[in-house]
Amino acid sequence: MPALTYTYGTTNYVPDATWAIVELWAAGGTGGSASTSSGNKGGGGGGGEYRKGLATGLTLGGTYVVNVASAKSADTTTGYNGDDSLFNTTTVVAKGGTAGTTNAGAGTGGGAGGTGGTGSLANWAGGRGGHVNGTTNSGPGGGAAGSSEAGYQGSDSSTSGGAVGAGNPGAGPGASGRTNAGTGNTGGNYGCGGGGAWRTSASRAGGTSGPGYGRIYWSPPTYLLCLGCG
Repeated sequence: MPALTYTYGTTNYVPDATWAIVELWAAGGTGGSASTSSGNKGGGGGGGEYRKGLATGLTLGGTYVVNVASAKSADTTTGYNGDDSLFNTTTVVAKGGTAGTTNAGAGTGGGAGGTGGTGSLANWAGGRGGHVNGTTNSGPGGGAAGSSEAGYQGSDSSTSGGAVGAGNPGAGPGASGRTNAGTGNTGGNYGCGGGGAWRTSASRAGGTSGPGYGRIYWSPPTYLLCLGCG
């Protein structure tokens, strides 16, 4: 069965069959930022969701938009939820992870993993971002979902980011938490959450999330498979 792969951005899909199986991964949420006061920290961003759906009734030679989520960046005062990945706007939708909380208290702040999209063949949630670990570290990012299991949670008691679920096309993991002042660390491909920031004398942005990904499979009609046959 032929397949096309998609990295972040907007691409037109022109089918040569009336149906397609669509797999999408959404972007993770950014890490929470750290502002206002010395010692403030951000929670880890949640990993992006995986969705698999069947698109039917496609028009041969028509145009269908595939919008794969780009990585998301925080600023020094707030984090941002990961963008969704979309096929034909609403036919298949994978939901982005939630940003880690800015200036989170100890034992809080991890952003929720992406969930609640559209596509009935399979769905797996992203892993929650890790909470701020007292005065020891900012929150690590959650792992993105895979095609056969959910993403793993970022640690609440160490700097370890969550692993990606089995079948994720990237290596991950969610971003590590910080043990000293600085901008949050970046989440791995595809769809992992960013790590929380740590402030001392200057405000710091939460870590950038991992972008989404997409695949489309289909089976061409028999007459196309036999073009050039004797």
